Amino acid sequence: MQVNVFISEVDGAMGGTPRLLILPAGPNATIPENLRSYEWTYFATTTTDDKLIGAATEIVEAGIARHGYALVSPTG
Repeated sequence: MQVNVFISEVDGAMGGTPRLLILPAGPNATIPENLRSYEWTYFATTTTDDKLIGAATEIVEAGIARHGYALVSPTG
């Protein structure tokens, strides 16, 4: 599955580490209301099996199917 990946600014509200917001690639994908207060920067367009995402493909795709997005910690 092709996705757009955004990275958060580092702040205490998200545990002091950046997070990756993964949205399906397409015109209907939007940042969820509960995450709009954070600063997001476009990072990459890739696939859900890309190692840079830092989570198993199944977890990412299940989050997208269930919520419309996945939120993960980036790989180091």
